[in-house]
Parts: sequence; C-alpha cells; structure tokens
Amino acid sequence: MTFEERLTRLEEIASNLEGDVDLARALALFEEGIEMLRTAAAELDAAELRVQKLIERADGTFEVESRD
Repeated sequence: MTFEERLTRLEEIASNLEGDVDLARALALFEEGIEMLRTAAAELDAAELRVQKLIERADGTFEVESRD
C-alpha cells in the first residue's frame, strides 16, 4: 500500500468512526487506523532523512550528503 493509499484509508476509517458503529467494529477500525498511522509516520520519517541528506551548493545545485 502506498503512502497516499494509507492516507485515503485513514480518511475512510475516520469517516466510518463518525457514523453509528457498534463497539466491536469501532475498535477494529481504530486498531487498523493506528497501524496505518504508524506505518505512514515511519514512511514520513524515512523521507525526511532522505531530504535532510541533500546539501545545496553555492552554485544552486544540490548534492547528496554521505551518511557515513
């Protein structure tokens, strides 16, 4: 599942939870939402690390910083 698909699913879960849902279904949706949120947050963290590795040179170009 892509990051965007996870966000879409999170929106669906939130919408479902706003409606009239029995407790068992609400808990299942909540658990699924938490898992989607954790996975999406991990993807964002990884993307942030990649972005932080970029260094702008004086001439306006970018290079990737080694993480060694």
